[in-house]
Amino acid sequence: MAETRFLTNDALTRKRWAKDLFKVVLKGVEFNELIGTSSESIVQMRTELGKGDGDVVKMDIRLPLSGEGIVGHDTVEGNEEKMIFKQFELTIEELNHAVHTGGRMDQQRVPYDLMMEGKNALSDWWTDKLSDYLFAHLCGDTTFRIAGQAFAQNPSSPDSDHLMTMNDVSEGSLTSADEMDLTFLDRMKQRARIPSAATGWRIRPVKMNGKNYYRVILHDYVFDRLRANTNVGQWGDLLRAAQKLQVENVEFVYNGMMVSKSERIRSVNSGEYRNVLLGAQAACVAWGGAGESKGTTMSFVPYEKDAKRYVMIRGGGILGIKRTVFNSQDYGIIVGTSYATAL
Repeated sequence: MAETRFLTNDALTRKRWAKDLFKVVLKGVEFNELIGTSSESIVQMRTELGKGDGDVVKMDIRLPLSGEGIVGHDTVEGNEEKMIFKQFELTIEELNHAVHTGGRMDQQRVPYDLMMEGKNALSDWWTDKLSDYLFAHLCGDTTFRIAGQAFAQNPSSPDSDHLMTMNDVSEGSLTSADEMDLTFLDRMKQRARIPSAATGWRIRPVKMNGKNYYRVILHDYVFDRLRANTNVGQWGDLLRAAQKLQVENVEFVYNGMMVSKSERIRSVNSGEYRNVLLGAQAACVAWGGAGESKGTTMSFVPYEKDAKRYVMIRGGGILGIKRTVFNSQDYGIIVGTSYATAL
């Protein structure tokens, strides 16, 4: 009688499942709609780095034009402004996790079910880990670690020109008198649109239905406090504006800002949350070739132990995330710290 294989380790099967795993993981990452491949994306992604291409990814950043323009009958030809691209580097590193499917007698499952259960478990783990990883860099959580270790590169703290606090109270000293209000959102947007002399560039908004918007993400506690402190009629108007826009994860729209909430926003001190305003290229994420090939961004590898009685499944990837920094200045993000507690 032919032996029934418990799991196949065929290379084609592994690559197919690896591609499926990557698609599921990327879609499941919180605020995945921020991630895209163009320079207009809030989180720009690169996936073309293959095996043997090194562990540092260089990405081009287009700086805003600074010319005065051409007036009236003055000659345009010969007075064009050159676009300036600067390179931004981020490090990628390998991350793996594996699941134990149990023994044959314990599981009593067909091979396809085991692979599906393993992929689902790994995809849940990966989406949660990547969501935390992304927000750690957006908020500048320098304490973030994976398995107690720095991964690829530590998140950096926001620079002084891109860090704001409610009522200009220093972090570590905020109190209940420093809760989020709409005026502070206005201040964050103004800082993004009108840069200081030190930064020298304006944070580029993203286009939505032909209009410019910034994305703002508040911690859930901050969001709920803001709602409680906003006029009921005005809050209703903000909600209706969001319903018309119909953008995923957007709770309300205010003054050209699409505002969302997430419990992943970092608390730097007790009751202090680093909310973020995001423009184009606020952060970058790069994926390597999973150590196997250019065509497989993640790996999905079943392996057997104890005379093939037990099956494990490894899901791995080579990646890195980093908030975009140019000349020691944050490029596409304003961090606004405010105080909040649970209602």
